[in-house]
Amino acid sequence: MAHSLSTPEIMDPQFIRNFCIIAHIDHGKSTLADRLLELTGTLSQREMTAQVLDSMDLERERGITIKAKTVRLAYQARDGHEYRLNLIDTPGHVDFSYEVSRALQACEGALLVVDASQGVEAQTVANAFLASQHNLAIVPVINKVDLPASQPEQVKQQMEAVLAIPGEEALEISAKTGLGVPAVLEAVIARIPAPGGSSDAPLRALIFDSWFDSYRGAIVLVRVEQGRLRPRMKIRLCGAGLESEVEEIGALVPKPVALEELGAGDVGYVIANIKRVADARVGDTLVDAARPAAALPGFEPIKPMVFAGLFPVNASDYENLRDALGKLQLNDAALFYEPENSAALGFGFRCGFLGLLHMDIVQERLEREFNLDLITTAPSVRYRIGRRGGETVEVDNPTKFPPPAEIERIEEPVLRAVIITSDESLGAVIQLSEEKRGVQKNIEYLSPTRVMLTYELPLNEIVLDFYDRLKSVSRGYASLDYQLAGYREADLVKLDILVGGEPVDALTLVCHRDQAFERGRELVTRLRKLIPRQMFEVPVQAAIGSRVIARENIAPMRKNVLAKCYGGDITRKRKLLEKQKEGKKRMKRVGRVDIPQEAFLAVLRVGSGEES
Repeated sequence: MAHSLSTPEIMDPQFIRNFCIIAHIDHGKSTLADRLLELTGTLSQREMTAQVLDSMDLERERGITIKAKTVRLAYQARDGHEYRLNLIDTPGHVDFSYEVSRALQACEGALLVVDASQGVEAQTVANAFLASQHNLAIVPVINKVDLPASQPEQVKQQMEAVLAIPGEEALEISAKTGLGVPAVLEAVIARIPAPGGSSDAPLRALIFDSWFDSYRGAIVLVRVEQGRLRPRMKIRLCGAGLESEVEEIGALVPKPVALEELGAGDVGYVIANIKRVADARVGDTLVDAARPAAALPGFEPIKPMVFAGLFPVNASDYENLRDALGKLQLNDAALFYEPENSAALGFGFRCGFLGLLHMDIVQERLEREFNLDLITTAPSVRYRIGRRGGETVEVDNPTKFPPPAEIERIEEPVLRAVIITSDESLGAVIQLSEEKRGVQKNIEYLSPTRVMLTYELPLNEIVLDFYDRLKSVSRGYASLDYQLAGYREADLVKLDILVGGEPVDALTLVCHRDQAFERGRELVTRLRKLIPRQMFEVPVQAAIGSRVIARENIAPMRKNVLAKCYGGDITRKRKLLEKQKEGKKRMKRVGRVDIPQEAFLAVLRVGSGEES
């Protein structure tokens, strides 16, 4: 794992700076991190690659950061002192906002990067507010000033209007060319406070990330708030209640370097024979088992928000899928799965994800790294159902809803969403949000051409296609950020789809009563075109409870039994037709309809405005 035990002594905390880089997706966060590594001589020109801190292929391809990373930089400042800078690279996507909040807790300051051509976006606002809540010193950085379309003065005005950050504090840089980047390092030292905490106090260290190594177990990234951390020390994880002995500690430079000690204010990794990543959860506190201190505040177990069924296309791949999910969960404690059996799709797993991007990434990793072909059912959310007896149950699978007669009320998760768009597409964005049952909370002009909308939106309306449609109605300009705002009662119904009189569990969905007829009608029309014709007539129905609200018939294939009858008596023809009719009836009784894979994808496209 590590290089030599070259041990820099414990550094005076006044020469340590812990900071992170926060930005909207694609505003140049990873590129700036690359330049800082280059400038401080952490990596030689030969070792440099683009997006050094993004180690997964998926991260490089999509240009996003999925896992938090950390790197220790040594920097000789203009004041003559050598400083130790701990850079914590955070995920930028809204699905990983809990990881971002823990990474922010490990820092004293943040570089807020804004694209000079695109200006303040929804996630810029959300991340800046999150940093303010953690009392972080914010250093505003306007990136990409070398682009012809850059408008740094306008961006400064937006920063003042929306984020209340004085425009003159902003540094103008180009992370790609390196222009102005040395000033960023000086600003980190001048504007970001040194960490507090004493190295002589009892140990408290915050876990802000962990990953799995097949030889050494869970490797944990920590920020030492107070005390000292040494090898062969007995430690305790407060949340998991687990005790273990530290085998190795060190820092990432960005390659792992083993150390003899981590003191107050330091950031580094800990290897302590922890078997599973799920035991070393993000946000947990690591303390000395001999002198236990109180846990740091803010820890909460990660809860999945979106649920979907994953089924192998070939039933023989079930064991491989189970092994693949087990291996993936070793590295991703937020992934939850349990076996599920569907009459239509066979054996598979019900999986819980942090959000749609997380679901997309997990599915892609399963297909790519483990060579699996998968069918994913329509994503759903966790509902709270109040039964007539007074009991409340949480249900994340539409097929497990109690019968309608037993339900007194249904509550659904609601998000507080911030949408920033151009004034040209404002009407279309408002129309889309209203269509998705959104409640407008605020509307604010950031500049004459940019508007910030705040909406309360039901999560189950967002999980299907909201983001894609938002991008298309705004021609790619709108940006979205959201966080869970609690539960709200709603008039929801379970919509069952019956094919040939049999309910197909994988096509079941939950929607608002006002939209049920329209969705049911659209879905059965799509299925009529997708399900192949049989030798007998197949009815496709949408039903709420026992009431059918929409129906389409798939016409049977028919052999022309009258082909051999030219002329002759009509009774002979009628006799042949009656015989055919009887045969069809018998076939209908024993026949089974095979539903193709495209039919399950039809549910995902319902209400998206796509043509069938």
